[in-house]
Amino acid sequence: MTDSTNHSSASEKLESSQAHAKKALETTAAAAREVAEVAKSTARSAYATGRVELEAAAKDLKEAARSTYADLSQTAKAKYGDLSQEAIDRYGNVAHRAEEAALEYRDQFEELANQAEDYVRDNPFRAVGITFATGLVLGLLLRRR
Repeated sequence: MTDSTNHSSASEKLESSQAHAKKALETTAAAAREVAEVAKSTARSAYATGRVELEAAAKDLKEAARSTYADLSQTAKAKYGDLSQEAIDRYGNVAHRAEEAALEYRDQFEELANQAEDYVRDNPFRAVGITFATGLVLGLLLRRR
């Protein structure tokens, strides 16, 4: 009977081994499920935190862009004001110089007109002759064209 006892003992050992393996597998599967749940929970938490942080970063970026736009807008307006004032000043300077030049030329023209009038009074026949000769030369020149 030793064979049968051996056989029954081996059979019991096999069953015991299977029971232990099954228990180990169940424990491992339970641990794996638990690890998976913790990983899911951690991932969800990380996702939520990341989302909040990204929204805050987007808000900060938007505010920075608005601030930068406002600063650039103010700078552009100030520069436009400076350039506009400079243009007005330059226009004023040019207008003043043009007025001075016009007055100077008007004075010179009046002086020439007075000299021509005096010359015609002093030399009426010469003035008529010079005018006639000038008209004749201009007429001939314009006729050729």
